[in-house]
Amino acid sequence: MNKQQIIFLVIWLLNTCPIAVFGQTSRGTIDSLASVLEKLGNKNIESSIYLRTDKNIYETTENLWFKAYSVDLKHFQLSAQDHSLYVQLVQSKNDSVVWEEVYPIKEGLASGHIYLDNALEQGHYWLCAYSSSSVKNKKEQFVDARRIKIIENLKQLDVHRKEQHPDSTQDVPLKFDLFPESGILLAGVRNKIAFKASSKNGHPLEISGRLFENEKEIAVFKSIHDGMGYFYSQPESGKTYAVQLDQPYQGKAISLPKAAEVGMAFSLLDNTDDTLTLKVFNRSEGSQSFFIQVQTRGIPSVIASGEVKDSILVKLPLIEVPYGISEITLMNGSAVPVAERLVYIKPNKKMMITTEVSKSQANKREKIKIKINARDQYGKPVVAHLGATVYDRIYNEPTDGVDIQTHYLVSNQIRGRVHNPSYYFDTSNNNRNTAMDLLLLTQGWRSYVWSQEALREMLAYDEPIIANTVSGKLVSKKRKKSDNPQQAAMLFNAEQNVNQLVEVGGTYTFEISPEHMHIGKDVYIKHFGQPADYELTVVDPFKKLHDAQFWKKIQYPFLTESFKKEDESPYVNLSGRSIKLEEVVISAKKENIFRDKYIGSLDSLAKYQNNTDRAHGSWLNCPAGDGDEMPIEGKTYIVWTGPNPPTSHPFYFNSSNTKKIVYRYPKYTEEELMKMNGVTRTKGYYPEKEFYQPDYETAHTPSPDFRNTLLWAPNIITDKNGSATIEFFTSDINSVFLGIIEGIDANGIFGKSAFQLRVNP
Repeated sequence: MNKQQIIFLVIWLLNTCPIAVFGQTSRGTIDSLASVLEKLGNKNIESSIYLRTDKNIYETTENLWFKAYSVDLKHFQLSAQDHSLYVQLVQSKNDSVVWEEVYPIKEGLASGHIYLDNALEQGHYWLCAYSSSSVKNKKEQFVDARRIKIIENLKQLDVHRKEQHPDSTQDVPLKFDLFPESGILLAGVRNKIAFKASSKNGHPLEISGRLFENEKEIAVFKSIHDGMGYFYSQPESGKTYAVQLDQPYQGKAISLPKAAEVGMAFSLLDNTDDTLTLKVFNRSEGSQSFFIQVQTRGIPSVIASGEVKDSILVKLPLIEVPYGISEITLMNGSAVPVAERLVYIKPNKKMMITTEVSKSQANKREKIKIKINARDQYGKPVVAHLGATVYDRIYNEPTDGVDIQTHYLVSNQIRGRVHNPSYYFDTSNNNRNTAMDLLLLTQGWRSYVWSQEALREMLAYDEPIIANTVSGKLVSKKRKKSDNPQQAAMLFNAEQNVNQLVEVGGTYTFEISPEHMHIGKDVYIKHFGQPADYELTVVDPFKKLHDAQFWKKIQYPFLTESFKKEDESPYVNLSGRSIKLEEVVISAKKENIFRDKYIGSLDSLAKYQNNTDRAHGSWLNCPAGDGDEMPIEGKTYIVWTGPNPPTSHPFYFNSSNTKKIVYRYPKYTEEELMKMNGVTRTKGYYPEKEFYQPDYETAHTPSPDFRNTLLWAPNIITDKNGSATIEFFTSDINSVFLGIIEGIDANGIFGKSAFQLRVNP
């Protein structure tokens, strides 16, 4: 090969000017690539919803508290597009939706609660969240969700954990895959080849092995993290290459992919916070022109061009490149992709959240103060929007490592499930950057998700499944279809103490905006005409979600497998906690049907206004025609059943022409009641509820305090010094409590901090 050359080519930087001089043809190609990718990418702005719950495991009759972040996936900023959050609780074993409500999103954030009724079966559930920009008609769509566990009684936790403990020794045979660094194995050059070993169930397996050239052993290797590792190979023409794994996975040889005799490839030599250093290889005759492109989440950040005869070093500056997972794409002179790999840009860029807890051990009902500080990687304070929870460790699922960093920086960026994703962001793991690089190397060829062709294809699928507004239609049944029947409709809540008008357009349609949805949990719509003259309908967004059944496509990161020995004993220690009694079944004599205030009033009106039954003494609908009293629910009356009913008094009757009945008023469904009154309804925003926190400094109560979630503070904003302070009181539960504080700063950087608090007996 020729003596290596080094080029510094920054041909195109997003939102900046070029700082190198090059040929007019290259310049035109680069401008075209950058412009097309940027325009197409900007038409496909999507958000993703991250959910944080106050804990992982719940008993029935508890409140589940959650916070939702709606983040623009391109720029990692809180999304301004979404105004309504549609939340469903889905039972995992049968895909049944057991709860669905709508919550307001304000400046990319939402929070609320769900009451877990005691009718819920125990088991795993998915808490799913949707917004207008997170769910679209696309070929592949994975819903944003968090897995929770619901139990009927605290004593069942120990059984649950034993059932979930994996037995990895039985997890064979293994799956072993090889991944050339840039997607192509090129003959005559030194190729980096990553590998990944996993069990039949997808759990990582630590392995070692040897590399053979023909029958000669030329290298040994072993996994570095979670069954992943790498080795180097410089294949030559006419020779075969294979790997042989060591015990206990020893078996037949695994052949390497056939090396290409002609083509281009590249290798990443160095990745610092400000520069990427690559080596481009060429195995074609003569010099070949090429383009190198770096794009992050669809944003083309750097495009460089050059020529290579044998090999050449390329250094790309990262000053203007966003942090996170990026694609490096090598294209030939015709701008056709020929090689690619993923790389994590600026791995040290994160928000550092520190917590200073006033006491690491506390007594029951004692006040705890937590000082929070948020800073960037250089130690400068940042303004951040954070959420905090402190809960009893017994309600923690130790295998769940999902947090705001893993959700946005890993799970939303790569395919497949990831084992223990939080490992890659724990600064106590010295090899976390190497492990991250292996994770990205073992993703394989990405098929250029953000190529021009792929982005154009996405445009055909960008119609939202749900919208920020709810559409409705009002049509006259008597007039011609071309007539506009009414100019407005009335919106009101169940208490009828809030009402607003909504305009009906020329196409008989109207829109219920997010402002209207603040009216109440249910928003009723009524037209100004006779019920029989008009048809009033609204589009139910949840019906679209039911039809799409997105929850069947949930993609969730693999979980941590290990349990710490020191954590086992507290899980079965139930002292100082309330234990629910076994269910007592009571046979009720009276059927109770809950209806809100407005539907209840319609039901009462229907009983009287639409009821033609009348009572006269002990008679119901006396055949002689007298009687003007409304019948009484549950009272026994005589009714005429025979032929030739009498028309005047006196008349004779006996058991052959009469019978006795217990009177019941006609029963109407809610749909029937609304139709009778020319009304329909849609869901408004679910009402807010304040998380209960006692103040034992000002009030003392002899009642037991069995709160297992001590703190739920979803809306913490740090000041200009990056600081915030929160306070709460411990309960009567003596246990170890876990604390989690996480969030996003004004620059779109994520961070998380965790701590423990022990409450003494």
